[in-house]
Amino acid sequence: MLLLVALCFGQVVRVRGVEWLTDAAAAQAKAKEENKLVLLDFTGSDWCGWCIKLKREVFDQPDFGRYAQSKLVMVEVDFPHNKALSAGQQQANARLQQNYRITGYPTLILLDGDGKQVGQMGYVPGGPSAFIAKLQKTTGAQGAVVKTEEPAEPEKPKRPVVWTPPPAAVPIHYGPLALKGISGTRERRIVQINNASLMAGETAKVRTQEREVVVCCKEIHDDSVMIICDGKPMELRLAVR
Repeated sequence: MLLLVALCFGQVVRVRGVEWLTDAAAAQAKAKEENKLVLLDFTGSDWCGWCIKLKREVFDQPDFGRYAQSKLVMVEVDFPHNKALSAGQQQANARLQQNYRITGYPTLILLDGDGKQVGQMGYVPGGPSAFIAKLQKTTGAQGAVVKTEEPAEPEKPKRPVVWTPPPAAVPIHYGPLALKGISGTRERRIVQINNASLMAGETAKVRTQEREVVVCCKEIHDDSVMIICDGKPMELRLAVR
């Protein structure tokens, strides 16, 4: 069941047809009354690259706005670095994060009208149609996917902004990636990998003995971190002293 943690400090913001709430309890009541799903968007709105990309490619698009108006009650659960939130909102967001065991951003939790979790998603490439199709598949929702209007001239496929490593046939010797420390609170942990400090969901260039590599921090545990380096998942553990 959804925790009733946002009682008197919520607000409603309408962005390009999508109504965003910050009061989770009010959103749950609205979803039950209107027979919709609640979408909790756990995000770092002003620092998480994938969160910003999801908002730009999906949430800000008119096709998603039309779908959301009829099917969803949207709630932003934000953990910004530079934007100020009220103390009550910060506490409410932290409790929701703890309740749903969120370890990275963006994470999307979907609830039915009774507050039961019916799905969990992350970033989905491909724009509104791909996102809505994944949402419907995840939740078992019925109904046709909202179709986007075809442009007069087909657009060329856009290349995703990703770092491409050299061909696999060429051996690459990066030198050691080392987890040097874990700090912060349980809700906002920070890891030190070589020369870079990262939170869950962040990507950074990390200096090794021979070159810089791109590392994406996926999950932070008590004594280890799960990362993706050159598209390959790996686990780094704290050295035992």
